[in-house]
Amino acid sequence: MASKKTHRGADVGLADARGEHKNARLTIVNSWFAGLEIALKKKKTTLGRNLRCDVCLDDSLVSDEHAAIVKTDEGYVIEDLNSRCGVSLNGKGVRQRKLRSGDTIEIGSFRMKFSC
Repeated sequence: MASKKTHRGADVGLADARGEHKNARLTIVNSWFAGLEIALKKKKTTLGRNLRCDVCLDDSLVSDEHAAIVKTDEGYVIEDLNSRCGVSLNGKGVRQRKLRSGDTIEIGSFRMKFSC
């Protein structure tokens, strides 16, 4: 698992950050991880602090299983998995919302751009 410390003590780990980006992807846009791309290859990609998540975001503001990005027939949807601090999409808190290319997702101190 890849891992890197940020200046604020946050850490991110990826089960598989390599490979072709045929599907949608998240790009981290802040901290030392700026520019890191994460391919969304699975039907459901989990994000959280737990190492079993597909995208591990080690930050005290991130719940163990914080959110999921689900591929549907109509596109991709982000879902808050009853997290403590919530999920922001383009600066507004959301429970579940369809994603559009260019949307910005904030989870804890991590800011990510969605593209497809």
